[in-house]
Amino acid sequence: MSEAKNKINKNIDLEKMPRHIAFIMDGNGRWAQKRGMPRSMGHKVGGQKTRTVIKHCADLGIKVLSLYAFSTENWNRPKEEIDDIFNYVREEVSNIDQFLEWNVRVTTMGYLLRFPEDLRTKLAEVVEKTKNNTGMVLNLCLNYGGRADIVQAINRILLSPLNKGGAAMKAALEQSSGWIEGLMTEQEFEKYLYGADLPSPDLIVRTSGEQRISNFMLWQMAYSEFLFIDPHWPDMSEKLVEHCIIEYQKRNRRFGKV
Repeated sequence: MSEAKNKINKNIDLEKMPRHIAFIMDGNGRWAQKRGMPRSMGHKVGGQKTRTVIKHCADLGIKVLSLYAFSTENWNRPKEEIDDIFNYVREEVSNIDQFLEWNVRVTTMGYLLRFPEDLRTKLAEVVEKTKNNTGMVLNLCLNYGGRADIVQAINRILLSPLNKGGAAMKAALEQSSGWIEGLMTEQEFEKYLYGADLPSPDLIVRTSGEQRISNFMLWQMAYSEFLFIDPHWPDMSEKLVEHCIIEYQKRNRRFGKV
């Protein structure tokens, strides 16, 4: 760790690091097409750069790194490309030794039951074998969507013992003119979301120049800082990771205060 820190950009304030960085990993296919290569090559190179980002964020002391690797909308892509993405995820999570070496604990966010059984098995294995690691948490967002996350949370609440019955809720609603106190707080609701044990992202970065959220962590991003950068994901580097952190440290986060 000390050797890695000696290589860190001197403009980074190690006392003001974001706890949680989330990357919307965009542009693999376009990166490859611009170079006359098949889109699958972009996913392959993007997978290699993912390791660079994970390792460097761990060296920097980031507590949580979330990677938006496959969204609920990505099922609309051609099957061949979906299979390519799955193959690169398989490859990345199969090398469990690197996560053990880096002291990284792997978790997942999203509905995994739609994934191929062998991929679910590999994901479960890496989560299990790294659960005692004490370093950075690598949060893989797979078949994840912000809207789906909120809906599944509501469904879990409706099926939970907290649901006392629709009649009581209806009566309370009628008496409150639409604002109900005491039935469910924001803090209680968050317990039903994916990744409920993780802090919300301090910084969300999207690569490839696109400036939209694409249904990512809609609840959790309420006070996140956003950064949209032009390089595609296969162009990611240690230097770019540090650039994102430096830009974050220039922000004045007020959380609604003066």
